[in-house]
Amino acid sequence: MKQYLALKASAGSGKTFALTVRYITLLLNDANPSEILTLTFTNKAANEMSERIYKTLQTLGDDEAYLNAIQIQSGLTKEQILGKKHLLVKKFVNATLSIFTIDKFVNKILREFCGYVGISDDFDIKQDDIETLSYKFLESLELESFDKLIEFSWYENKKFNSLFELFKLLLEKNEDIEVVNIDSSLIPLQKKEALKHAMKIKELVLNCDIASNAAKKAVDYENFEELLSKNWFTKDSAKDYNYFKKFSDEVLESHFSALKHEIMNYYKLRSAYSLSRLFELFHGFKEFKFSFNKAKNYLEFNDISNIVYELLSTKIDKEFLYFRLDSKFSHILIDEFQDTSLLQYKILKPLIEEILSGNKEKLKSFFYVGDTKQSIYRFRGGKRELFDYVARTNPLIQVEVLNKNFRSCENIVNYVNSLFLPLSNYEYHEQLSINKDGYVEVFEDDALHEDDEKFKNIASAIASLIQKGVNSNDIAILTYTNSDVLALYSYLSEKFPSLKISTEMTSKLINQENVKAVINMIKYLYFKEEIYRQNVNALIGKEPFSKLEIEVDLYKNSLQEVIKIVATTLKVMDDNVIKLLEESSSFETIVDFVYEIDKLEASILNSEQTGLQILTIFKSKGLEFQTVFLLDRIKRKNADRSSLLFEYDEVFLKNIYYKIKNLEYYNEDYKKALQKEKALSFDDELNILYVALTRAKQNLIIFKKKDKSVFDILGIKPLKIGELIASTKKSINYEKSDKVKYHPLSLGTQDNIIKKEDDESDYSNSLYNRYFGLATHYCLEMLGDFTIKSLKKSISLALFKYSSYLSKEDFVKIENRVSLMLEDKSFQELIKDATFTSEQSIIYNGEIKIIDLLLQKENRYYILDYKTTKEELKEHETQVRSYVKAIKDIVKSDEVEGYLLYLKPDEFIMKKLKE
Repeated sequence: MKQYLALKASAGSGKTFALTVRYITLLLNDANPSEILTLTFTNKAANEMSERIYKTLQTLGDDEAYLNAIQIQSGLTKEQILGKKHLLVKKFVNATLSIFTIDKFVNKILREFCGYVGISDDFDIKQDDIETLSYKFLESLELESFDKLIEFSWYENKKFNSLFELFKLLLEKNEDIEVVNIDSSLIPLQKKEALKHAMKIKELVLNCDIASNAAKKAVDYENFEELLSKNWFTKDSAKDYNYFKKFSDEVLESHFSALKHEIMNYYKLRSAYSLSRLFELFHGFKEFKFSFNKAKNYLEFNDISNIVYELLSTKIDKEFLYFRLDSKFSHILIDEFQDTSLLQYKILKPLIEEILSGNKEKLKSFFYVGDTKQSIYRFRGGKRELFDYVARTNPLIQVEVLNKNFRSCENIVNYVNSLFLPLSNYEYHEQLSINKDGYVEVFEDDALHEDDEKFKNIASAIASLIQKGVNSNDIAILTYTNSDVLALYSYLSEKFPSLKISTEMTSKLINQENVKAVINMIKYLYFKEEIYRQNVNALIGKEPFSKLEIEVDLYKNSLQEVIKIVATTLKVMDDNVIKLLEESSSFETIVDFVYEIDKLEASILNSEQTGLQILTIFKSKGLEFQTVFLLDRIKRKNADRSSLLFEYDEVFLKNIYYKIKNLEYYNEDYKKALQKEKALSFDDELNILYVALTRAKQNLIIFKKKDKSVFDILGIKPLKIGELIASTKKSINYEKSDKVKYHPLSLGTQDNIIKKEDDESDYSNSLYNRYFGLATHYCLEMLGDFTIKSLKKSISLALFKYSSYLSKEDFVKIENRVSLMLEDKSFQELIKDATFTSEQSIIYNGEIKIIDLLLQKENRYYILDYKTTKEELKEHETQVRSYVKAIKDIVKSDEVEGYLLYLKPDEFIMKKLKE
């Protein structure tokens, strides 16, 4: 295994395969899962990574490709690898995994060190209510600061909301400059100096007999702002302007030259003022925002990253960081490295440097994988230059290229090669396909220019493919924007009323129909206003003025119970309503809910897992489909309206500019920065196209506009290559259910790993058991006392917390297990007359231990540890004995007993540990 490795993995080249092989090889090299820090960019990717490793370990030996790759990397024989299979599965399942999104890992660091910045460790993570935040900020300003903000807004013609957007951008970038105090009164004086020469030029032109009407129109201005609307003064000299050429003389040229000089001074002064004043205001905003968030006990993800970077830079060192994180990572694996931001890399850098420093006593490794061609998130901070920079500045890191495509058929791979290989200044390695055949069609679609029927040819193509044997479930339509997704969904739903269609969209949870129905119903019950009842009727498809009978007490029931009762009665319970249940914990009362729910920023979930899919190119990244329809950009791309230009020298900030019209004519550095930004934007467009063109496995059909097509930058022309490949999976294409049944996800990782022993369902290939065990422990923790009545309440609490991951049947099983314990006479005798504490945390020998249940009767202590595993393992006894020893030392008494409580599906066993 190469100790330090960077993989450039083109689309479909087996990136996840490589990560999985690397992880298992590390396990074979005796690495503990807790010390393998594996970072991804989305929760979905993190869950899929855990799932892939687990499944591969369980089926090790079934897939020769995995076994061969692991054999090569580990240097072990197949027999040796398979001989360790059972041990590896056990090691992985019973470990505390260190597989996180980067955001969650950074959040984990802050929660450990929040005391250093005066933040409570139970802070919430949510988006700012920008309206409230901005109002409170303005309210906090002293008169002088308020005047400066007004003055800046007037100079830059900026509304307050756009000014706060700039502040948010600066928080995201985490870049700063030294503020220079510029006297704003100098700017009007400089304008006046420039206008003197401009008026002289105007006088000369108007008094010139041979000046044309066009020349006279060019000097039609009365003030400085009108002067700046003209472009002739950007020329090198007066005679370079066609309408002045005939009568240009020394006098005109001297005033022209003086005007250019004064305008150049104006731009220097104005740009320095704009940038300095912006950062002065920003520093005040940043300080206020931190205090505001601290008081409200919440942070945004950008806030967390900024604070953690400051902590690592100024307040804590690497050794203390490792100590508090409970794990000294010996191995780091990073997925999608091209999407890492500079701030994220700065946070990870100390950990990476620790790994690269080497250690002869213990194996350490660093591995990252990505594809700069798939870097499409620069607008969110992704810095693709980091991929090569990290490898180049760390000679120990080897770089390899994966260029064998396992996803797409040969004709598609060759077509993509033909488009990207001729590009200059674009890193592209020729791809090789292992799959033969494939179909590519580029269709010049004039209808895309139309308004009402722009998607008619797409509808025709769908009908044609279905007739030719392509299953609609295998078709994905990729678009540029969410608005295109919505428009296409509406159009196709009308044309194919019985066709199941799913979308992957980023939209607010409160805008989803079922959630909206629940919210309106609760508002109706609270406000008693008819409009809310009519909204509900419209949303659930009832006639206007229909009665809605719901029996619920808004004040006696908890908010979660209200939502559940309303959703169940209206028959709108789905995964989005369940997510609303989770999000509702942020509202303390029903009053908070009805007044604040419209500000909830949580995103919608998509319950449809099958059907023809419509999604944006951005959402398609990392996915693959048998047949892809790729649509041209329907509307012209929005211009970049940001007021700031960040120029980087590779990964180091070189300069920040405040964008001002025509500044490029007077500032060469600014001009070069604009050109650099234009080149980066062009590469962004190429990368988006590369991602889009590499999602198809068998059939790729492109719908290209005749004019102003985004595909023109690749020279794409109408063509047909190969023969259409029909679906091998035959099923009914027209199959749309009236109501989507919610099936909870069984994904995720937690500290307490519980093996699932239920033989009724085959969950052997999932991490379901983790959530089952966690929900069981939570239910036990929430028991107010050890009675069946208390159990009913704790089951309800567990249901609200874990209903996204487990089915109702699972909670019935949990209730049955706990009931067996509560009905056990020996257990009831043990807890009789005892005081108890659930989830008791203790610190012993510098380690944190958590006791499931600690009982005390007079001067005697009883330690009870819950287990839901089939096996009664020796390590369980060892664990509880360590708790017993800790309590004995802490309370200075030998009157301590330990018990293991096994909550099995059909029996309860209480096992007392022998002295």
